[in-house]
Amino acid sequence: MTNRNASASAFGWDFQANAALVLMLENIKNAKSVRVEGAIEDIEITLVDNKKIYAQAKAVTKYDDYSNVDRNLKKALMTLNDDSSNNDGKLFTYITNSPNPFNSKNTMMYFTRRTHLDFEELPEVAKKKIEKIINEHGYSNLDVNKFDIRVIPFYGNDLKNRYKEIQARVIEFFQELEIDEKDLSMKIMNKWQTDFFQNASQIDTSIVIDKDKMIWTLIVLVIDKIHAKSFFDDYNEEEIEEIEQKYRLIIDHNTMNYQLIVRVFTDFLKNNKRGLSDYINQNWSNFMDIGISSELNPKIKETLIKIILFRILKQKEEIKRIKKGTNL
Repeated sequence: MTNRNASASAFGWDFQANAALVLMLENIKNAKSVRVEGAIEDIEITLVDNKKIYAQAKAVTKYDDYSNVDRNLKKALMTLNDDSSNNDGKLFTYITNSPNPFNSKNTMMYFTRRTHLDFEELPEVAKKKIEKIINEHGYSNLDVNKFDIRVIPFYGNDLKNRYKEIQARVIEFFQELEIDEKDLSMKIMNKWQTDFFQNASQIDTSIVIDKDKMIWTLIVLVIDKIHAKSFFDDYNEEEIEEIEQKYRLIIDHNTMNYQLIVRVFTDFLKNNKRGLSDYINQNWSNFMDIGISSELNPKIKETLIKIILFRILKQKEEIKRIKKGTNL
């Protein structure tokens, strides 16, 4: 009887999309775009020099089932060898979730956690196995010096457990960019996962995920989380949060006002002597004419202007740091 249960296939697609996300984050500075389920490979990352990273992503549904790992490795090497003939490959990588990718108890200790090893870093028994497959099948195109292997633990029906290593990589990415909003890691991971999974379902393989779009999605979430409570000493945090919530529309309108942004940046560069806080406290009154009702309590109006200035200038810092950290 034919087994029409697609759960194993769905699991494989899920792993493929998440493996592409991890690979993209690991190469974010040099990447230009990514395609999941590409024209010739499971994952294709185009780099800024138009070279490519080709990746085969093979998942096992049962973490302790090693019956297919040899077959998966052989299939991966076969397609990566084919990719090599395009002469545009910078890296050829095999990604799996198996802790035993070479079906050898002697090598399992190398792959119990999230692992990335170049060919020369692999244990001898693993290198010999790869070289044997290459020689037996005549895979002469594949340069092992451009080959590596990645293992990403990814298993279970509990999605929190399944995605724990993916989220850990996103958190590491946040740390690399010095983003303090760790609570955003799950939100951005979910958004990126959806984008990558949908990309794999697009029949037109020319449709890619541009790094620009991927990183600007993160930037929007990060700057939306900027709060001014750390700036004020004469208010408690609850008071500032209440003001930010009550006058959110006014704050959002002004912090997205292009003319005001340019004006603030220009004035900041001209008058900044001791840093952001001193600048705001000394120059906030220069912006009494921005779109805030004159009927407001003067103290509230002053606070709103300071919040708007703080957010505009912090936005600039966050965007500059993230763009620099990702080579955007």
